[in-house]
Amino acid sequence: MQIKFDYYDMQEAIQLFVKEKFDMDIDLEDLSPHDYPSIEYQERVFVYKKHKNGKEVKDENGFREIDWDKSKYVTKHIEFDDSADITFYVGE
Repeated sequence: MQIKFDYYDMQEAIQLFVKEKFDMDIDLEDLSPHDYPSIEYQERVFVYKKHKNGKEVKDENGFREIDWDKSKYVTKHIEFDDSADITFYVGE
């Protein structure tokens, strides 16, 4: 089963969460009418293993091998605007 929340559902959920957790009544439209909520997430930037001559190391299938020790996470941001959805799949 697919459960989908759009921007307005998420706004309402955030307002309810803040009311319950912090006992504050807020209206996100009043607080930031020009700004959308920002979502911060981590994305791994892969670094590939290289031979001494600078060519990339490939596995037996011809795919580049990832150097997990040198690969790092980078923080990125996106705006959750009114064209965005969050979708969950639950059950069968």
